[in-house]
Amino acid sequence: MRKNIYIRDEDQEIFEKAEALGGENFSAMIAEAVRQFVRTEEAKAEGMEEVELKVGIACSRGANDLKKVRFLGKKIADVCVYSGQTSSREDRGTDFILYLTKKEKFLLYRRYWSHWQDEDDESWYKTYESMSELMSADGIPGDLLQEAGNVLGVDTAEYLDI
Repeated sequence: MRKNIYIRDEDQEIFEKAEALGGENFSAMIAEAVRQFVRTEEAKAEGMEEVELKVGIACSRGANDLKKVRFLGKKIADVCVYSGQTSSREDRGTDFILYLTKKEKFLLYRRYWSHWQDEDDESWYKTYESMSELMSADGIPGDLLQEAGNVLGVDTAEYLDI
């Protein structure tokens, strides 16, 4: 199939740069950009968006060791577990944020943070295939699971066959 693309005068320079960088694969490059656009727009129609997270270590001294990860999804639950040493315990904690991804998997983002001098913040993520896999994982706050269950209409009670 052959399609003609009409380019506005103000966009000509960027298309010329893209063609120079893409070389013989210019059509493939345009097709990939269109595929990404369609995926993103379909996800938006489903209430999702492109989410960008920073994972790694944010050093209180020196250079950070952080990388960015992106995916299509929507936040379905979040909770903070405080673990500090002050009377309010709000000087340290872990943020848990749960996302439902475009491919109907779950991504759990954890960020340990501290307001204490010389303590680093650290963040990481893990993916889960199903809500039951997530519910059976260790170290996930019950409040987070309950909130996610309410949003998804899933019973998060553990059934005891006794």
